[in-house]
Amino acid sequence: MCKEHAGPPLSASIESDSCGSASMKESLLKNVASQVSTSGMSPQAIGSDAEVIDRFGRIINGYGVDLVDWQGYIANPFINLTVKPPASAAYPISITLRAQGTSRLMMNLPSTLSATGATKVLNFNNASERKDFKLEVAPDRNGGPDEIEHYTLSLTIADSAGASRIHTIPIRVWDQDDNQETQFPLVFDYRYDTVNHYFDDPGIRKAAEQAIKDWFYFFDMEPFDTVPAGTERNYIPNNDWNGHTIGTNNAPYNGEWIFLRGIDGPYSTGWPGNSGFYHTRNGVRVPGPIHRSLGTALDFYPDAQVFTSLNDDDWYKTDLTQVTDVYGLIMHEFGHAVAFSDSWAGMRAYHSSGGADAVVEAYQGVRVPLDSSYHIPGDRQYWDRLSGQSAGWAAEFPVRRWMLNKLTLLIAEKAGWKLNRKLTPFLEPEIVTTSLPNAVKGQSYSQKLIAKGGVPFYDWTLKSGSLPAGLTLDRFTGTISGTVSASQSQNSYTFTIELRDYDELAKPFTRSFTIRL
Repeated sequence: MCKEHAGPPLSASIESDSCGSASMKESLLKNVASQVSTSGMSPQAIGSDAEVIDRFGRIINGYGVDLVDWQGYIANPFINLTVKPPASAAYPISITLRAQGTSRLMMNLPSTLSATGATKVLNFNNASERKDFKLEVAPDRNGGPDEIEHYTLSLTIADSAGASRIHTIPIRVWDQDDNQETQFPLVFDYRYDTVNHYFDDPGIRKAAEQAIKDWFYFFDMEPFDTVPAGTERNYIPNNDWNGHTIGTNNAPYNGEWIFLRGIDGPYSTGWPGNSGFYHTRNGVRVPGPIHRSLGTALDFYPDAQVFTSLNDDDWYKTDLTQVTDVYGLIMHEFGHAVAFSDSWAGMRAYHSSGGADAVVEAYQGVRVPLDSSYHIPGDRQYWDRLSGQSAGWAAEFPVRRWMLNKLTLLIAEKAGWKLNRKLTPFLEPEIVTTSLPNAVKGQSYSQKLIAKGGVPFYDWTLKSGSLPAGLTLDRFTGTISGTVSASQSQNSYTFTIELRDYDELAKPFTRSFTIRL
């Protein structure tokens, strides 16, 4: 993998590799040179490459694919693509898709994951068939904002006569990470981990704390009034819920006090400190209201293969049928502490209403109710719309680590937490550029329009008006370029550009510009 800086923050254009090998540069800078191999047949048996088409009808073979790694450790949005098979081949054929270069790449099921990427096979009976697939990248914590990760999507076409052909398409991952953790004050209390001492294991402790911090990263909350030592009481379950231990804070704090305990059955869970005391700020109770402490109990099955790695390259190993991923388990169970339980008045009201909430409905397209245990149901219509991820045992993509998605966070806000909508998962698509410089007749001109927000595999189109003769708009990059014709019929040109992102429910953004000559 190679990363590079992409220029202005949240820039709409993603440039070619500047730090990779010569062969990588050649692959990225040219129009996807195809490699041809044969097995007993001449390469002419497959007369052309397959075309990959995006939702805007653009053939992306030459430009490539733009994925995004949003701010925060959150399930990223997928890109939906369509494969048009070669016009000339000995049908039936198979096309093997390989997203290569990192274990974090994945495709919708059926597909496989590996240390080097994801694989999916599409079968075609004739040239008129079209097959869709989805491409996504799991988040990482490496790199800085607006750096680009470069990977490859290869298509291996194998026909029934034994001929094969391979061609490759660039994948660019636009990294929007800021490498920050929550600044909200959290106190992790392990004094009551007296049953099996799970949290004595530094790997378990680190994974648990990271999962909890990742929840609070998305909250826009200021510290509260100081809670004096010994005044917060929380009921911490014993084994098999056979009574409780009373936990108290042994120091003052002004954020959240987090009790963690390992138990031997019946299951892991989380809970808020429902003691009747709530946080205040400047002496006034904080809306929500917000409980003053939270707790999580960790229970492993006897034969659990405990997995504690936080290495992003190990993400693909967190198969829930094979390992007990501590990060994902705590992320899920702490969700009941921080929001998804009837101890939160706002969440209780959301549950009672059957998921009636304008913000959630606008995002998901349907009401999203909670079941009796305050989980989002596992039905397909309740899988997060942009990422295809779910907190259950089925999802659009191979089920791995449970992680936050946008739908979960929007619902969690109903408990009283305020989301930080300045983070990239919550920004609406917008053209940032407000004006363009003058052009000169007979001279070259190049200006790149800048955008931010949404799911940024952007489509730029000329909605109305016209550009000066000789200039064109690149639909992929938003660049207006060319040589201005020396014989223009007017001295200024006003036109409107429309920006669409990859969220099908998002409203297009338009802005008018004038280029004067």
